[in-house]
Amino acid sequence: MSFIENPELRRAFTDFFTKESPVEKLRATENSDNPIVGFDSDLWKKVRTLGIPGLAIEGASLSDLAVIAECAGRQLAPVPIVESFVALRLINRVDKSQIIKKMISGESIVTISLGPVKNMSASLVPAGLISDAVVALSGDDLIIAKSESKYVATVAPSSMGQVSFVDHEVLENGVIAQSAFGEALSDWRILRASALVGLGNGALALGIEYVQSRKQFDVPVGSFQAVQHQLADLATDHQGASLLVTAAATETDVSRRALLARMAYWFAGRSARAITKTVLHFHGGYGFMLEYDPQLFFRLATAWSIELGDPASELNFLADELDLTGWVLPDLHPSSFRLEVRKFLAANCPPEVVEKAHLSGTMHNWELHRALAHQGLLAADWPVEMGGQNRNPGEMFELGEELARVGAPIDGWGISNLVAHTLNRVGTEAQKKEIIPSILRGEVLCALGYSEPDAGSDVAATITFAQSCGDDWIINGQKVFTTLAHESNYIFLLTRTNRELSKHRGLTMFLVPTNTPGLEVVPIETLGGERTNMTFYSDVRIHDSCRVGEINGGWDVMGVALAYERNPTMVGELGLLCAQFAAWARESGALERPAVRARLASAVVDYQVGRLFGGQLTAKVAQGELPYLEGSMAKLFASEALVRAASDFVDATGASGQLALGALGAPGGGWIEHAHRHAQVTTIHAGTSEIQRSIIAERGLGLPRSRGN
Repeated sequence: MSFIENPELRRAFTDFFTKESPVEKLRATENSDNPIVGFDSDLWKKVRTLGIPGLAIEGASLSDLAVIAECAGRQLAPVPIVESFVALRLINRVDKSQIIKKMISGESIVTISLGPVKNMSASLVPAGLISDAVVALSGDDLIIAKSESKYVATVAPSSMGQVSFVDHEVLENGVIAQSAFGEALSDWRILRASALVGLGNGALALGIEYVQSRKQFDVPVGSFQAVQHQLADLATDHQGASLLVTAAATETDVSRRALLARMAYWFAGRSARAITKTVLHFHGGYGFMLEYDPQLFFRLATAWSIELGDPASELNFLADELDLTGWVLPDLHPSSFRLEVRKFLAANCPPEVVEKAHLSGTMHNWELHRALAHQGLLAADWPVEMGGQNRNPGEMFELGEELARVGAPIDGWGISNLVAHTLNRVGTEAQKKEIIPSILRGEVLCALGYSEPDAGSDVAATITFAQSCGDDWIINGQKVFTTLAHESNYIFLLTRTNRELSKHRGLTMFLVPTNTPGLEVVPIETLGGERTNMTFYSDVRIHDSCRVGEINGGWDVMGVALAYERNPTMVGELGLLCAQFAAWARESGALERPAVRARLASAVVDYQVGRLFGGQLTAKVAQGELPYLEGSMAKLFASEALVRAASDFVDATGASGQLALGALGAPGGGWIEHAHRHAQVTTIHAGTSEIQRSIIAERGLGLPRSRGN
């Protein structure tokens, strides 16, 4: 799960650290004969020979350095890569070329003191025990001193020490010094987060290898669903950390980079620690033995994640910075298309449209739907010759974000567009010519007829039966959770057409007109306030022209549809919820409470990670591929993050959080309470979180098919 795309650089440093720094290197530094824990002088000589430290000031970008830090982190390389990169970049910012020449010549090691200098001394300096020079901020002065003082070693697998600055040189002072040091701390967060991503990758690979080879009850431990799902959650969060580090390392705006750096360091530290703790547990007693590797990953993940102090304090500092930006990352350069969409929504989706939809329970507004079609936005990603605008996947992601930002009630568009894209891939020529254009013109809606009362997420267990009768089919059975069936013109219906074949092979998909005799729609009220439906099929007769795909090939059609369904739409809902909660918290004074600020900051980080998952999915689509794995990760993360935030936010409102939408005195007008109810169902629709975890475990991690517990 590497993050920054620089294949040649990555390959070179992966090969180097894999060959020259097996994990045993770190363990060897803990031997009693080794004078310094966490440092291998022979490896450092090889690092120096390759000129790696000098890359920090010789044209390598921050993202290039992040690749190197990640490669070193994966192998727990016992050399001060991050320390050297950050210190040299800091010195270079104040343009002390002669000092830099000294620092990168010979065997010199230069590091940075992350904490304040007190009484001309700094404690727990990273790599302070082995450095030739240390740069630090003392008041308004940026200073550098040789490391010739009395050192204090630590028991952690790192070479932290205490450094004296009695004899020092002032590199810069005042605003320039403060600014340069602030940027250095951002560099530190990004590069250490990169190393934590690498460490997490190494630990995850260690855990996967072990559960695949280790057997219990004559089967691999990795076939147990409890194990698979934990690893899927860990892998998903870790991929989110990886994406967040990428965003931080490639950001050019200094202020925005500082925000992303804090997010990346906090999130990557949390992810790496969760992975190492779980891998330690999966190894059983072996994980706790010092001769085995899991404990090394566990210890170093902890050490790296607390170098800047308590991670909770880091989250509080992030909250302070987010508060200044209105709890959103500044949108520095919105595209002309995004601005066009915002203008459209301001005119066509005022708050009363959203409120009306929620009060009715039907999350679709026909006037807005037709206005989208008239503006060309309903078919924005389709070719111009089909009535579209030929918008690229990135622009479609922007459209989705803006619709979610205002809570636009357009559920019918998402479902119908899914059906249209599926028909475009596997439908008949007649379906493509007749049905797709009517969907794109905003004249037709479709609903999904997958789930059945006794099947749940196992849609292949469908028993609704379609019997062939000449050129017709006669359908009998029932479906549940057929959302928007009461507004739709067609139901995209999965049926069983052969009871003799395996359950996955005897299925066929149809597009059933809702005005067909024998089809009944019965409303279901839900916890979240939305209306869904039961649909009953009693001798419903349709022509074979309604069939989508091959007879008994419905599972393949379903696979295409699912690739379009599992998009992280809940991320937009999370962003809207964060804005609603922040507005209430500020107005009520709750935002002054540290616990509330921390909850909000954590949710904003999740929102940013969710957006990056959406970008990853979008990139996959742009390559012309179906994003099966990316879709599952995006959906899993987004829905679980929404549940976390909604629960945290309703707790923060206290007893008044029980007041529902529209009730007098309800916090945030009741939207927070509503989100708490609605969020729960997002872990079910479009495939349950458990289904997504199984897909990630098997497709993404290569684990064997699940056997339950």
